[in-house]
Amino acid sequence: MRWIVVCLLLAVTGCGAGASKGQVELENFTTLGSAPELAGLGPAELGTAGSQELQRALESAKISNLDEVRATLSFAPPADRRGFAFVEPGCAEDGAELTIEGDTVNVNLTGGENVNCATANYFLAVFTVDRDSIPAAPKLRR
Repeated sequence: MRWIVVCLLLAVTGCGAGASKGQVELENFTTLGSAPELAGLGPAELGTAGSQELQRALESAKISNLDEVRATLSFAPPADRRGFAFVEPGCAEDGAELTIEGDTVNVNLTGGENVNCATANYFLAVFTVDRDSIPAAPKLRR
């Protein structure tokens, strides 16, 4: 009976399932604008060739806050964490959350409800994750 109660408590509190809030941090959330070149940019892990490619693509899009974006993509997480950058379309969102399910890493924009946009806006969301809470070669959802 005690084991059932403990298991139920763990399930209700979320302990042991996926990445907890202490493991994932939103390091930066930046509005990029609505340039058509931003559509379809894939996610990247910080410190890899993919993040350099993402930075070059953002530079080509001629966004107005390029210095901030460069600094964000140059961020080096501590040795016990890994960093991931996502460019996501939205409208008037003001945040993002990262989910890890199995070996798949996904991001969802948050906020900005009940706003109707004629043109998509794009956002750069950069997260760090405890190195031990994520597979060695995760699938970053595009």
